Amino acid sequence: MENMIGSYRVKIFHFILKFVKDSELAEDLTQDILLKIWIRREKISCLEDVDAYIFTMSKNHVMDHFNKLAKEKTYQEEVWHLLQRAENRVESEMILKDIQDQLDTLLKGLPPRQRQVFKLSLENGLSLNEISDKLHIAPNTAKNHLSRALKVARSQMKPESFLLLLWALFY
Repeated sequence: MENMIGSYRVKIFHFILKFVKDSELAEDLTQDILLKIWIRREKISCLEDVDAYIFTMSKNHVMDHFNKLAKEKTYQEEVWHLLQRAENRVESEMILKDIQDQLDTLLKGLPPRQRQVFKLSLENGLSLNEISDKLHIAPNTAKNHLSRALKVARSQMKPESFLLLLWALFY
């Protein structure tokens, strides 16, 4: 049996090398096949076509190896996408916190009525008419307070933060 394994070693190696194109990997897979042959030696010695059995076993082992690699690659890609989404979420949270900090600083510097109009528009999503009704002021006065608050925001906030703020106000 040992002579049989020795005679198949080179044949199996070259057979596997055709598929994997990497001599170290081919050597590892060959060792796996030789171990399987040794474990199944009694069963194999009773077969009529030993060559066909061993080469089919080798081909199946190579296919199993490639399937395993494909599953690992898919798994790695899924993990990568999860990490990317988590990273994007953390980045988004940081950006939102930065905008909120800028907004808080901005609001502290506004006169009380401008701050009130700005908050009603931004936080409550009220229209100018709704703000004027709620505060018992003219719609044009509400518009002027909001315009002045936005002018201050534009001058004090980072441009990208201001654009996000405008988007939040109007959409």
